[in-house]
Amino acid sequence: MDNISIGFSENVLRVLKVNDARKITFKGEIDLGFNINDDSYFKKNKDEAVELFSEKFSGLSVNEDNSECKAGVLIEASQAFLNVLPVDFNEGKANINSHILWELSNYFPEKGKDFIVKYYRLNNNYISKNIDEILLIALDKNKIDIIKNLCNGSGIMIKNIEIDQLAVDKCIKNNYPEDVNNFNILLIGCKSSRLDFSLISEGKIKYFDFQNTARSNINQAIYSQMNFFEKVFSDIRIGKVFLYGEEKSIFVKNFFKEEYKNIPVSLINPETSDNTGNQSKYAPLFGLALKDFPQL
Repeated sequence: MDNISIGFSENVLRVLKVNDARKITFKGEIDLGFNINDDSYFKKNKDEAVELFSEKFSGLSVNEDNSECKAGVLIEASQAFLNVLPVDFNEGKANINSHILWELSNYFPEKGKDFIVKYYRLNNNYISKNIDEILLIALDKNKIDIIKNLCNGSGIMIKNIEIDQLAVDKCIKNNYPEDVNNFNILLIGCKSSRLDFSLISEGKIKYFDFQNTARSNINQAIYSQMNFFEKVFSDIRIGKVFLYGEEKSIFVKNFFKEEYKNIPVSLINPETSDNTGNQSKYAPLFGLALKDFPQL
């Protein structure tokens, strides 16, 4: 059975289908007709949004046999709250969970209970032996409800919901296993107004950060991150940079080639047989589809 992934990026809907042989059988994108981040529009025009989404999804002809459609849903990191926090893992699990919720309430004093929360332990311990960092991921339940309403209205059963910066990790492991096994990797997600950075060492995420770039210099954002890595993770040498995204990813690739000539940099290609243009924007969708393969 084919695995379908649906991705939302502002006013763009992307869809990708992968068969049991891990081959992409369909990929495409279309203008949604509205911005998925515009909560006020959806509140005022829910029926219209559902109808538009159903029309656009059908227009992609991804499910032509009209069989039951199950799909993983991908959202951009900017649509969630992500933060890195220090945690004392000598404390009990209940105390750790309380600490995480308390930290979240500092950012959202009146909405702390309106989030679905999970976290990943980063296992870097650079603060101290007993203190580790976690990557906190909080999804606004209202945003999830919007996505559920859109999918339910189109007969799509949601299998899972994932963040692009985390889903793309599986694409790298599938398509570039030698690089994952032999190098420390800097993964950069290039969005319209944001850069997401992950440091992957021994196949695991060791660090995450992001830079808003709508009003700041992209070059300076990259310099800042690279200087931080060299200072805090001095024992981890970045062996390769992988990029995904749209137009900005080309700029970032060229910048690394000019400023960091000793570090190889590549755009992630989810379909190694297709070298037409920049296909890296589909890499997170491919990674999400691969979640159904247990060996990854």
